[in-house]
Amino acid sequence: MKQYVHSYYWDIRRYTRWSGVSNSSAATVIEAKILKEFHRIEKGISLPQPREWFGRETVERIVGLCRAYVALDESDQTVVRDALETLASYSKTFETAPPEWWLEIEPEIEGLSRELGAGNPGRGGRTPVGAVVEGWATDIPQFIRSRRSIRDYAEKSVPQETLDQAVSDARFSPSVCNRQAIRVRFFPRGDAADQLLRLQNGNRGFGHTASHIALVTGDLSAFLTPGERNQVFVDGGLFSMTLINSLWSKGVGTCCLNWSVTAKQDNQLRRAINLPENEVVIMMIAVGYPASAAFAANSPRLGLERVLRIGPADD
Repeated sequence: MKQYVHSYYWDIRRYTRWSGVSNSSAATVIEAKILKEFHRIEKGISLPQPREWFGRETVERIVGLCRAYVALDESDQTVVRDALETLASYSKTFETAPPEWWLEIEPEIEGLSRELGAGNPGRGGRTPVGAVVEGWATDIPQFIRSRRSIRDYAEKSVPQETLDQAVSDARFSPSVCNRQAIRVRFFPRGDAADQLLRLQNGNRGFGHTASHIALVTGDLSAFLTPGERNQVFVDGGLFSMTLINSLWSKGVGTCCLNWSVTAKQDNQLRRAINLPENEVVIMMIAVGYPASAAFAANSPRLGLERVLRIGPADD
C-alpha cells in the first residue's frame, strides 16, 4: 500500500509543480491559454447560428495574452498568427455592424499584426465541412479493423521520413481546446532503446527487434486547472492512436507498451534520457516493419451489445 500512496503523491507533486495551475507566467502556459481561448472563438463561429459578436471577454483575453506572449523570447509567432486569423474570421462572420468594444480593440489587433510583420498567414478560423471531407477514403472501417499489434519485426529500419510523416499526421489528433501538448521521441534499435525497454514491463522476446521505440509524453504546462489533472493521458492516448494508424497505413507495424509503473521506475526512465520534469510519460510504442513470416494475435472483440449502451444505465 505504501508504494501506491507514494506513486500517487508523486503524480500530485509533479502536476502541482509543473502544470499551468502554478506556472501562469511561463511561455508554454501562456501559449496554452492562447490556444484554448481562440479555439473557443473557432467553436463559436462554427455553430449553426452563432450569436452576433459573442465572446467579448474571450476576445479581450486573446489580445492580452498575445501581447504578453510576443514579448517573450520563447514565443512561437505561428500561434499568435493563428489567433489573429481567428479574430479576423470572427469579424467577418457577422452581418450586423461591429459593436463599440470591437472598434476599440481592433486597432490593437492590427498593431499586433504589424508587429509580427510579413510571414506565413494564420490558419485559425473556420472551414466549410465539404472542403474537409472531399477525398475521404471509402474503406476506413476495413482499415481500422485490420490493425493488429505486431510482435515480430523485420531487420529493415523504418526511415526517418516515414516517422516524420506519421508524427505530422498525429498532430491532427483531438486535444483539449486544441492545446497540442503531446510530444514523441523515437529511439532507434540499439543501446538507448534497450535501456528504455528494460524499464518497461511487457516487451520480453520481441521489443529488442523493433526498428524504433517511441516514447510518448505530455507537457503538463499546457493544463491549467486541477480538473485537467488527468487530461494529459486522454490527449496522449488519442495522439498515440493516430500515430499508430498513420504508421499502419504506411505498412509499419506497432505494439503499444504500457507505462504502468511506480514512481521509482518513472524516475529511472527520467534520469536515463534526461526527460524534462514538466513532461509526463504516457506510453512507449514498439515500431517496425512486420517480419515476412510474422503472426499477430486475433484479439477477438466483445460483441457490440456488450459495448454499446443507449440511454441511462439500467437499475
